[in-house]
Amino acid sequence: MSPRFGNSEADAPAIVRVAVNDVQERIVDSLRRDGVAVGAFRDLFDESRWGELEADAAGFIRQTEELVANHREELEQKKYLLRRFWSKKQSENHRFSLGDPWLRVFASDVVLEIVNSYRDEWTKLYYIDNWFTVPFLDSTERLASQRWHRDPEDEHVVKVFLYLTDVDEGAGPFEYIRGSTRGGRYGALWPWEAGVFYPPQTELVEAVAPSDRLILAGPAGTMIFADTGGFHRGGFSRTETRVLATCTYVPASSLKGRRFEIEFDGGEADISVQARFALEEQS
Repeated sequence: MSPRFGNSEADAPAIVRVAVNDVQERIVDSLRRDGVAVGAFRDLFDESRWGELEADAAGFIRQTEELVANHREELEQKKYLLRRFWSKKQSENHRFSLGDPWLRVFASDVVLEIVNSYRDEWTKLYYIDNWFTVPFLDSTERLASQRWHRDPEDEHVVKVFLYLTDVDEGAGPFEYIRGSTRGGRYGALWPWEAGVFYPPQTELVEAVAPSDRLILAGPAGTMIFADTGGFHRGGFSRTETRVLATCTYVPASSLKGRRFEIEFDGGEADISVQARFALEEQS
């Protein structure tokens, strides 16, 4: 059974100030300054943890490669992003254990210290999944989240993207407009509270300095922390497959229920208070 902390912002414990290392501090500073930060998985976790993730993702990657090879013509008529679908709406039979390698990363104190320090509040892990982006050389039109947008979940929703393969510009890397969150130099452009999450694309590009349109390509193990209340896009893959893990953190005040299931099995005492808070289910 999940631990209970209540569901209102007032019920959340006051954020505990923890000693962060230099890598975490650099990531938090970049988030506060630009709305996005890039790090290396191996600077935050040891090599054995990376091996656990690779081993767990291998079956999904192999099965998806077979699916793409056998059904490419059908996929060309659809969106090109294939998901592992751990969302409880899509996979009722899957339940994470507290020892699952993905929870050991995304619900770890290492990551939560970064997210919670940036948000200056305790957050909840709302979504977690693996994505496989199919490349199509002839694609010329960006679809859905391949276009510049703000995410609707919260004004300052935080997402983490972990590249599981090398991602160059042909693989549809994550892109971000630096300074586009509230208070930034582009925060007033189609602001989040106005509800226009996909603005006119040409007008947005013309309003932003080219140097502030960041293309975050990188090798496997690149770890991106982003406030996706700011403008971003990704997945416009034309030459190479992109495989990544992603997760979403929302504030305690969010009414959105967790989109995956957890089997606690009495193991709550083995994880930190902020991890238990991050994983509790909304009622």
